[in-house]
Amino acid sequence: MQKDLTQDKLDWIFENIKKDSNENELLESLIAEGFEISQCKIALGLDLGIEDLVQAKEVPLIQHNYSSNKSISVSNIKNVPAEIYEVENFLSKKDCQRLIDEIISQLRPSTIASSGEYDPTFRTSSTCDLGYKNTSFIDAIDKKICDFIGIDISYGEVLQGQHYLEGQEFKEHTDYFDAEQLIDHDKGRGQRTYTFMIYLNDVLEGGETEFPKLNRMFSPKAGKALIWNNLNEDSTLNGNTTHQAHPVQKGNKTIVTKWFRENFKN
Repeated sequence: MQKDLTQDKLDWIFENIKKDSNENELLESLIAEGFEISQCKIALGLDLGIEDLVQAKEVPLIQHNYSSNKSISVSNIKNVPAEIYEVENFLSKKDCQRLIDEIISQLRPSTIASSGEYDPTFRTSSTCDLGYKNTSFIDAIDKKICDFIGIDISYGEVLQGQHYLEGQEFKEHTDYFDAEQLIDHDKGRGQRTYTFMIYLNDVLEGGETEFPKLNRMFSPKAGKALIWNNLNEDSTLNGNTTHQAHPVQKGNKTIVTKWFRENFKN
């Protein structure tokens, strides 16, 4: 049986990272000691693939602590710049194409959570409110996301699709609400916790998702999911989750996004 990482071992990992030790060599050492592979990869900043989740006894990626209304990672890793996961092949290409067809059939201009006037070039994509379509297929996708992340659907916002044509982008922003925005968007549900985003198609050129403060860049690939926690462990806002959707240079890009909140919907 694989062991959970202890705080002492986490301290050892961070000290070695500061010394520029090789992360893969550290991973091999930890595995040899019997520590759980996915926890080790997260602590070392290595990509967590879907095969790691299978090895980790197929537990949900995220568990929800309903007593405190706070989302926590299954590994309970502390002191990391941001909790972010990349999962290949979360959706099949068939399901991706079906979602694309649903999204482009009912689009509206995308908006941002902002009071007053804002730069109309800041976000130039189109949006589809998928969750309001109320079809068994959309409901199944919504359930698959919630089951995978391990958060009850009552904590989720309506499933959305976004569509980007050539030249369209979403400049650097955060998914959490700042103080003024939260007044308008709280409605008793609290701050946004996790973002669950799925790429539905390969983009010929451009359209990457970049987290500049983390020096991380993700290229669109059909079926791939990106999942991140917009808050720190103490529920404060994590500015390291600032990100942007780079302009599509060639082709188009379609994604699905699901946001979760601190409080459930009554």
